[in-house]
Amino acid sequence: MSQILLLTNNPMNEPAFEKRLRQLGHEVFISKELIDLCLLEDANNEFIKMFHQIILSETLANAEVKELVRTLSAYSIPIFRKSDERVPEAELEEWKELGVTEWIESRPSIESLREKLSCNNVRKEGKIVFLPKSEEKRPLSALTLSGGELKLFRILYEQEKQTISREEICLRMWNRQKSNSSMSQLSVMVKHLKDKLASQHIQGPIIETCWGRGYRLHETVYEQVYLDADELKYGNE
Repeated sequence: MSQILLLTNNPMNEPAFEKRLRQLGHEVFISKELIDLCLLEDANNEFIKMFHQIILSETLANAEVKELVRTLSAYSIPIFRKSDERVPEAELEEWKELGVTEWIESRPSIESLREKLSCNNVRKEGKIVFLPKSEEKRPLSALTLSGGELKLFRILYEQEKQTISREEICLRMWNRQKSNSSMSQLSVMVKHLKDKLASQHIQGPIIETCWGRGYRLHETVYEQVYLDADELKYGNE
């Protein structure tokens, strides 16, 4: 099984959950002190790298979780959020876009916990590929994107590093108001766009999810991609 790091503000809250993990054969390390270390911007701790999965306790505030996910994402280790409450689908999508792999109940059955922590969610050693960084700023036309992805990129690009709401994006993408269907479609498109750009050597987080506000392109994208005159004209039509 795997080595699991459980970060919590109160280790006394975790014995029952830890027992469940150990029943499945996992090795568990519970810590409060490691939270501050994980929040360091330049954290590159070999100890953290030994774990296959990280679980963030319900004792951590959402603001702490967001900061932890932001810094821990650099380790390429699946991150799980433990909670007493069921999370609405739209909110869950936002958490996943921020980097949370999956949501876990604080009192799960053995079966549900087993499936959430299945091998599909375990870090695969040796599978991380570091693409060479492109030094040349490229036009958008040089990138291979679908029509919808191009339109979404232009919408985000024209914000000039400012956040744009999901509602506004849906209106400009499909000329309709926000709905559960359009929110789900937008989340999928954002993920596809990020993956496509990353596969074509665009560096950085690429698209940032601004909690409760919407999306924006990361500033590093503007250093790597530009819209030529024809693309700007097309975007304003």
